[in-house]
Amino acid sequence: MRFVLCSALVLLLAGSAMPKEPDEELEFQKQLDERYSPEFRERVNAAINRGMKHLLAQQKPDGSWSGPHDKAYPMGHTVLTVLTLHKAGIPRTHPRMQKAWEYLCKLPLRKTYSVSLLLMALDAKYAPARDPFEVVETDRYGFDKRKKGDDPCAVAISKKDRELMRRGVKFLVEAQTGEGVWRYPTKQQFDLSNTQYALLGLKSALRCRIKVPQSVWLRALEYLLAWQDQDGKAVELEGNELRGRYRLTWKEKAKARGFRYAKRDHPVTGSMTTAGLAGLVICKGALWKSRRFKGKLRGQTRRGIRDSMAWLQEHFDVTTNPSDPPPKEQSPFLSLHANHYYYLYGLERAGILTRARYFGEFDWYEDGAEFLMHQQNDDGSWNGPPEDTCFAILFLKRATSRMRIPAVTPSAPDK
Repeated sequence: MRFVLCSALVLLLAGSAMPKEPDEELEFQKQLDERYSPEFRERVNAAINRGMKHLLAQQKPDGSWSGPHDKAYPMGHTVLTVLTLHKAGIPRTHPRMQKAWEYLCKLPLRKTYSVSLLLMALDAKYAPARDPFEVVETDRYGFDKRKKGDDPCAVAISKKDRELMRRGVKFLVEAQTGEGVWRYPTKQQFDLSNTQYALLGLKSALRCRIKVPQSVWLRALEYLLAWQDQDGKAVELEGNELRGRYRLTWKEKAKARGFRYAKRDHPVTGSMTTAGLAGLVICKGALWKSRRFKGKLRGQTRRGIRDSMAWLQEHFDVTTNPSDPPPKEQSPFLSLHANHYYYLYGLERAGILTRARYFGEFDWYEDGAEFLMHQQNDDGSWNGPPEDTCFAILFLKRATSRMRIPAVTPSAPDK
């Protein structure tokens, strides 16, 4: 049952206090959100624990973890694993984690991916692991009730780690291209994947009260809006937004507009559309009170987020990384290729950042979790490269920290 109780005509949020935004009035319906069953929760938590034990067992004596790209990215797989274990519930006081941080702190800051993950891991280092089924309370307008500065990292981070985080932010700010995006970095053009992770890392820095220039967010936002497909199939978005124990639902016209990796002739994919969507939501949250984020740009951002959600609704799949146009040859191994689990972690971010329980008629978390639990090996790992086990755990743990403001929807009156 998805549409019950009361309805109300409202205007969408736009400005700093209680702004007025959209071009149209939308009818919202408010209902209690049905919770996941105890049996499902128990299976999810058991899968996370098995995966966590597997990762701990793979740690090397020097505190690191091995991956296929260690030569080019000596920090990469270790910092991804550390992020995953902190998110899964291993505290910073655990001897294995202390050894891992000793290893990481010896390494130079060189690559966009690695530094971005380092900032995310530093944030997670000080944040107690969340219950993946936690209910996050909001006020009547959809703003989180927690106050700015309440993030654990902001309160508890050590001087040493704060300085390391400042260095990481400096690296990413200087690595941003004049166009406002990121690359590996090499002489090659930008790619959306590196850009996504840079924004995720800088988002973590904000949570730890490390300043990031507003121009960084603004340039990234403007590029993302221009990079998103400018037209797409006209569809009806079935929107929904979780607010504590309730869910608001609505319908509105949209265009299914996705994102590509690095070139215009690349296909639009689920992994890149979730990346673009995450970037738009993060930039919107970071710029929310900025005088430079208003009027036309605010409306463009809302439409970009809405239309990204529409693309995911129209191409929803958890068994593979969806693509438009689809691959010419379907393979029984397609669902196990490396980008698939990367996409699932992206789908988790899309769901958490937009606060959506559903994309269209699909419960993205339940469908994705059932797929991953079915694919898990007896030893707690998942098939594919080592990072796939991390991506699977991060999905199951619903590891992404959401923004304080709603991504798309609006202020609705209490009734």
